[in-house]
Amino acid sequence: MKRFRMKQPFYIILILALGSACGVFAAVYHIVQLVNNPPLNAFRMILFILLIVLALFLLVLCAGVLVYPYYVVKNGKLYSVMGILHTSYPIENISELTYFKAQGKLVMYMTNDKFLVIMLSESKHEDFMKALREINPQIVYDNKINEND
Repeated sequence: MKRFRMKQPFYIILILALGSACGVFAAVYHIVQLVNNPPLNAFRMILFILLIVLALFLLVLCAGVLVYPYYVVKNGKLYSVMGILHTSYPIENISELTYFKAQGKLVMYMTNDKFLVIMLSESKHEDFMKALREINPQIVYDNKINEND
């Protein structure tokens, strides 16, 4: 099993931090409202509880993606793990990895005409490629300056 930490752009980190902060603020605000002004009917009580649960879900979702997102190569699959969000891609379906230097993006192409932008620092590309090629040696790696190259 090999792990590769995702490299996220600053604006994504900022959005996730703001989402986490909003989740904390909303949960605390609604808990304080619930304690200070107890609801007089069941509908308002359910509404407060749902708002608190949604705020906590926002916090868990954003904080999970922010704290430690990574890729894992194991059991013949590439796993993308971002907090509670998990996806997997069979490595035998990967046909090519292309690095577009001008955009700084590594794109993974699959045999079913799908593609995925891999968020890794450039220094990790070679190790990532080696890990994938251990399972599927037919993966092609290409460097391009831009899309027209």
